[in-house]
Amino acid sequence: MQTFRFMVETGDQAKILAGEEALLDSVSSGSDPILRFVIFDPTSVLLGYHQAVEDEVNIDEVRRRGWEIGRRPTGGGTIIMGPEQLGWEIYTNSSLVGYTPEEAMRKMGNGVIEALEQLGVKARFRPKNDVEVNGRKISGIGAFSFGQYMAITGTILLDFDVDSMVSVLKLSSEKIRDKVISDFRERVTWINREIGKKIEMQQLISLARKSFSHVLSVDLEDGEYNQKEIEEISNLKVKYSSPSWIYDLRKSLNGDIRFVQKKFPGGLVKVQVKKSGNLIESILITGDFFVEPRRAIFDLESRLKWSKSDEVKKEIEDWYNGIKIIGIPKEGLVNLVEEAIR
Repeated sequence: MQTFRFMVETGDQAKILAGEEALLDSVSSGSDPILRFVIFDPTSVLLGYHQAVEDEVNIDEVRRRGWEIGRRPTGGGTIIMGPEQLGWEIYTNSSLVGYTPEEAMRKMGNGVIEALEQLGVKARFRPKNDVEVNGRKISGIGAFSFGQYMAITGTILLDFDVDSMVSVLKLSSEKIRDKVISDFRERVTWINREIGKKIEMQQLISLARKSFSHVLSVDLEDGEYNQKEIEEISNLKVKYSSPSWIYDLRKSLNGDIRFVQKKFPGGLVKVQVKKSGNLIESILITGDFFVEPRRAIFDLESRLKWSKSDEVKKEIEDWYNGIKIIGIPKEGLVNLVEEAIR
């Protein structure tokens, strides 16, 4: 039977996210596959790779609370991770988890489902990347790949404070804030709410370890970082703590900007456009979607920059030939960008 290295890490967002990149690199270089559980301390507001901080996060409120802001190396939306939210990560050859991100997220969602079943909570996978209980999300899942190797990352909400989550989101008014709080209570749930009592994180870790071992059909052996991983994590912490990575990778446009957005099955897409006559001077495409390769969205923006309005459709259709994007049809993206440049 295949053996995975098993680790539990508690740390700040920069160390944990640096580990995501370093461990995938380590496994792709020949080390044993890894299952790592992570607990963020201090609490962190984590954006998806394609999101712009100033569009999503109330930065002043995050700082007032003494929390951190980080940017994940995967797509998806903004989440809060702290001592009551368990993160889980799998690094392995894609043959063990499914050859596509969709297959991998669905398969590893079963690990979450089995862990919840041991607590008497009945859950199911909801495409594209959630596990839900009675229609409420209790786990989100992401994935990114490096050649034939893949990282699948996710959460399990042991406990959750909806008011705190909403307080750090970028909202335009108190009226909207009250509605978002109400919506979150209907859309999100957590273990202690579902079972009507409080359990400890260590109990959840023990149950989740067993369920992932079963779903993967592997043995889990307690392990530690090797020396190369320690050095790479230390180096990558500089990247994941840097303002250029967190704030500047996806930064809103300035000036006379046209903004549109649309929710697709694969996620929310936001488009900002600045025009010069009939030309696209600048364009920014952000949101909580998943696309591979991860930097493909930069290629699309580069294609569209200085394009004429009547060239948009062809540029986007050509771009789709070389990428994998989940749940966002090409015609939908074409229509959205064309709406932005009218």
